[in-house]
Amino acid sequence: MLPLFAGKEEMEVVSCEVTESRLALKIVNHKLEMAVVPGDYVQAGVVISNSEVGLGAVSVQPLVYRLVCSNGLCVNDFGERKAHVGRSAKALEDSFTIYTDETLEAEDKAFMLKLRDTTLAAIEEARFAQIVGRLQETTQAKITGRVQDVIELTGKGFDLNQGEQDSILSYLIQGGDLSLYGLTNAITRASQDVESYDRATALEGIGWQVATMPAAQWKEINA
Repeated sequence: MLPLFAGKEEMEVVSCEVTESRLALKIVNHKLEMAVVPGDYVQAGVVISNSEVGLGAVSVQPLVYRLVCSNGLCVNDFGERKAHVGRSAKALEDSFTIYTDETLEAEDKAFMLKLRDTTLAAIEEARFAQIVGRLQETTQAKITGRVQDVIELTGKGFDLNQGEQDSILSYLIQGGDLSLYGLTNAITRASQDVESYDRATALEGIGWQVATMPAAQWKEINA
């Protein structure tokens, strides 16, 4: 993936980590920018992750980077993921078929080309505009229920622990935006306080899941 970004001033690696379970790389294109609401700008990015220990597939997802507080939002239903196995496992799977090295190399090359194309698509302007459009819709979904109850029901629906819920409530109140968009931003902001990089990234994905939850689920949470 390096040739897609190396040497390009508009591209910045805003976060990267190798944990015990996976590698994650978050890259932002500072030239591709849109406003969710006036004065609240987001930039397009991409998250590339992989687990060499079998705990996750190769994954490429669009990233929305909010400038006002450097929050990241992993857009986990617009991306691409592909499970991959080592050659020894492949040999067992195809125990009655013998692949030559040439065939295996061609298969590897095809996979890497697909990964490249998916990465480029993740930071395409039309795709980014579609994602921003979804976020703009959340600004109109106002929180009408008791705020503490909304946080608690969100926590139950999206597997947020008590400490995370407390942090989200605090950031939601501080932000002063009592809407679904404000709730989404409170979740991604709370991710910055989490010690585990893997969990922080998971919270960035939960932020998008909350923003795009079905209307019926939001109605139940916001009752």
